[in-house]
Amino acid sequence: MKKVSLKLKSSLSPVSTMVRDPNNSLKIFISLLIVTIFIILSGGCLGTDLQNGPQSDFIIACTIPPQEEFIRAITGNEEVSVLVMVPQSASPHTFEPTPSQIAALEKADLYLSLGSGIEFENRWLSRIQNQYPKLPIVNTSKNVHFLPASHDSHDAQDMTDLIHENGNTERNDPHVWVSLRNAALIINESCGAISGIRPEMKNSFEINRDVYLRKLSDLDNTILQSLKDRSSQTILVYHPAFGYLCRDYNLTQLAVEENGQEPSAQKLAEIVTRAKEEGIEYVFTEPESSTREAETLAREINGTIILISPLASDYLENMHRVAQKISGTL
Repeated sequence: MKKVSLKLKSSLSPVSTMVRDPNNSLKIFISLLIVTIFIILSGGCLGTDLQNGPQSDFIIACTIPPQEEFIRAITGNEEVSVLVMVPQSASPHTFEPTPSQIAALEKADLYLSLGSGIEFENRWLSRIQNQYPKLPIVNTSKNVHFLPASHDSHDAQDMTDLIHENGNTERNDPHVWVSLRNAALIINESCGAISGIRPEMKNSFEINRDVYLRKLSDLDNTILQSLKDRSSQTILVYHPAFGYLCRDYNLTQLAVEENGQEPSAQKLAEIVTRAKEEGIEYVFTEPESSTREAETLAREINGTIILISPLASDYLENMHRVAQKISGTL
């Protein structure tokens, strides 16, 4: 028996020793745990970098999410990475990019700007151009007829050509993409710029562009029919982002904000009076900003707020949803 006992002792494994020594066991367990956590975290970081970083050697940057749909519609099956500077949950009026976003532009082949006087571009495009002087920056709204920044849609018509002729973007309504007709102009410019980077794909890009333009045209006709018989031609919006849409469909935008400022008590009282006189029951506001003031206004007119976003990435579907909400069919 003694002989067998000695044999067992001599064959003890490190694990057996670990069990006999609780302190050593705890140290080894903690070390293994630390290594495991490090591996998991490293894998997660790598996965995030691969997911968010450029996946293609063809990289196009743009300002807002709707432009990504335009770019992908044009490029079709061509592999392309799209860098959207202002995420959907943020406002291009106030958003500041992270250092990593700016650094990512170093490898970009092209920057498609709105060129409409949107605040993000006013603050950052010149800095981006200075940091990356070889990066082509193309104004995709150069053929858009701008509206003044604060207006009722009918009053704006007389000023449109004058502002466009003078090239003055300081007082322009920057929300040019909230119009299917403007989007068509933006897409034409985008296609030309992208084809300039990949000229061997020009024919393919133009075919893709034309397919998407037909979708824009079909939706434009659908919205025109849905809004023409609306009981009130005035829509009450908190932020004046829908002036171009109102222009396209013979509506009037009654905006609470003016030049980015909250209304005075007198202005707010005038809006409430007009809304009640015209039987307006809805206040349209955006999910990207606070809805508190819009809710207060809705209570004043015994109405409700309806969320519509001009920045959704699914551009065609979103514009259809916006029109449905305005027409009261959604």
